[in-house]
Amino acid sequence: MKKILIICTLATAMLLCNLSCQRGVRSLLGDYSYKISGEVTLTNEDGEVTHLMVNKRGQMNILRDRLSEGRVTITLNESTGGAYYCSALVKGDSLIVDQYTFSTNILTSDNINPLQENSSLVFSIIASGKGIHNGDIIMIEEQWSGMQSSNDAQRLEGRKMLLLAEKNE
Repeated sequence: MKKILIICTLATAMLLCNLSCQRGVRSLLGDYSYKISGEVTLTNEDGEVTHLMVNKRGQMNILRDRLSEGRVTITLNESTGGAYYCSALVKGDSLIVDQYTFSTNILTSDNINPLQENSSLVFSIIASGKGIHNGDIIMIEEQWSGMQSSNDAQRLEGRKMLLLAEKNE
């Protein structure tokens, strides 16, 4: 009798955990508008350090990963034309974003005048992060590291890069 009670208790716990994970995934699915902001540190071959602010915007879509329970695929389409995707594990209201790579332009001047030429560098970035979702809002704190595509000596580090997304209606 004791064995049957233990087996029933474990089965119920597994069922509740599975339902909880599915509800978390289901509530995340859909289209979002996002913004990534934060400060990156660029270090060149001479050891000179530059701090730059990064602001990126675009559309994000979250799809259920049909191959793995509790996982989603996130696609990010930057308003400047870049696109990339990553996978994440959903645990309740938490997200754990797997390591992924992408290329992006980092604006290296303070010039925000659209009529004047801005200088930018293309970086290959490795990113990962952790976040939470609450209703229609997702917040993910990412860590970035990478190097300039044409110059291995130019390094980039981004700590506490914040992705903030709101579900589109």
